[in-house]
Amino acid sequence: MVGVVGGPHKVEAARALGADVVIDKSVEDLWKAAERASPRGYDVVLDANGPSTLRDSYAHLASPGKLVIYGFHSMLPRTGGKPNYAKLAWDWLRTPRFDPLSLTNDNTSVMAFNLSYLFEQRAILEESMARLLGWVEEGKLVSPRVTRFPLDAVADAHRALESGTTVGKLVLVP
Repeated sequence: MVGVVGGPHKVEAARALGADVVIDKSVEDLWKAAERASPRGYDVVLDANGPSTLRDSYAHLASPGKLVIYGFHSMLPRTGGKPNYAKLAWDWLRTPRFDPLSLTNDNTSVMAFNLSYLFEQRAILEESMARLLGWVEEGKLVSPRVTRFPLDAVADAHRALESGTTVGKLVLVP
């Protein structure tokens, strides 16, 4: 398994979670390192970045590879929460549109999901969460480090997240 991190302080955390190879994109070219790590390509690429990486993520699939899209981080503002509408428009224009004929010819697939749309489907979320927690209990899955913030410190949690210095997950608790 290959993990990608955005800073040297996250490398060991990725290894602890099971990555055999960790690419620190803050100090090396992501795609050159990805090619070195798996010259034949990848069976699965999980992409939460969006337009900044989608085209290359797809290009690095092996046959019959799967690109799983679950976010558009690179479209979001880094700090302050105010969108740059010109950048959003540019990012929307450069977001790849996947052609079914090309997917068939390449013997690859692209899927995407947004968990926000599943809030109404509680049974699916409960079943999935039970399965994940079972895997954690069995040792098949290692949970990431969790940093807790009191609910009234939500601004501090956002600043920490925006700083890029956090490792693992942030949780707001009442």
